[in-house]
Amino acid sequence: MSAATDPDEARAELEPDDVVGNALCDLLLEAPNPSVIRVLNYHGDWAEAVPQWTDFRQTLDSCQDVVARFPADDMYGNTVLVRASNEVGRYERVAVDGDTTLGHVSEASAALIESLVESRGGPELVPFDDVQSHFLNGDLP
Repeated sequence: MSAATDPDEARAELEPDDVVGNALCDLLLEAPNPSVIRVLNYHGDWAEAVPQWTDFRQTLDSCQDVVARFPADDMYGNTVLVRASNEVGRYERVAVDGDTTLGHVSEASAALIESLVESRGGPELVPFDDVQSHFLNGDLP
């Protein structure tokens, strides 16, 4: 499929159990947003390029059910999970190694998303329900 601009058309191309894709489509049906469209196309593998970091930021801000997973950049690094916090413009991050939470959840600004996209590329988008234990086990101190 070429780039999706219509949420209903995009939903028809997604797997029925694609929680992230369906959440993004629901968000677009509520309020069309070019940033979310670009991220949906990236998630659906219909994009020609990785969206800008600001597109990921706006999407995370709008959809609390979605978490950005930035894989380790080398075999010694850690995967970083990022989600929007309840405070606008603030994010929660936690480092993980497989199923192990490494340390506490920490707060971050949008600069973290910018830095991670620039250094590691576009994130994998995952449902919050799949990774919530990392955020719960690593509660903010």
